[in-house]
Amino acid sequence: MSIIKAFLYTVLAFVFWTIIQLAILLPIKYLIGAPDDFTHIFGITRIVSVVGAFLLIYIFFWKPNLDFKKALKVQNYNPQIYLYLPLIGIGLLLINKPFWDFNKIMEYYQGISTYDTFVSSKNNIALIYNLISTLLIAPIVEELFYRKFLLEKLSGKNKPILAIIASSICFSIMHIETPNNLIPTFISGVILGIIYLKTEKIGYCIILHFIVNLIIVATNNIGTSYDNWLTGYNFNIIYWLLFGIGIIITFFGIKKITTANTV
Repeated sequence: MSIIKAFLYTVLAFVFWTIIQLAILLPIKYLIGAPDDFTHIFGITRIVSVVGAFLLIYIFFWKPNLDFKKALKVQNYNPQIYLYLPLIGIGLLLINKPFWDFNKIMEYYQGISTYDTFVSSKNNIALIYNLISTLLIAPIVEELFYRKFLLEKLSGKNKPILAIIASSICFSIMHIETPNNLIPTFISGVILGIIYLKTEKIGYCIILHFIVNLIIVATNNIGTSYDNWLTGYNFNIIYWLLFGIGIIITFFGIKKITTANTV
């Protein structure tokens, strides 16, 4: 697959996602009327649009012949690798935090007071939909598309590093609605891409994706703002030291996975 084609597939997935959302929400608004509570409608729409968009790509352009029975066999996976996936997940959180905190960091160094902006929903129904979407749908659907489909096809016609970068940019583009998340998703995409090409097992990527999302959801719902969960808004030497530690433990985890996979 060419890089241009990979980008076109990503844009097409975004178009499908938008069309499905409009196809659900517009009839409700103009034919039924606005309900008093949009929680269920937005929750279901979010899940259906993501699954539907990527499913259309799979059916019309990928047509995969996935062997789920083989993929679910525990014997096909190296248990040593599972030990390093949580370590990489923590490392990615430490690496990505300054990018999520970018606006706060700019305000801090300009002498502007930075306040806690905790916005975690108290709506239990909304939280359930968010958990389904973030912990179940996203890790499976996104890893199948960006790693199993795009990365695997790209690596067939391009150098591995170029294939990883291209697929990671595509992964980042689909998170454009949250600008501060563009670089973190790119970094995460690179790490996930390396793991997939080194192990050729999409299951490891799905689990790591789940772990990263789980940490985000957990820190967002334990009474502490996600922007403020680690060291507050004191962007001092400790904050940047943790950033460096994140790089080290992520590199260590990747190295150990590579070694374990060749044993």
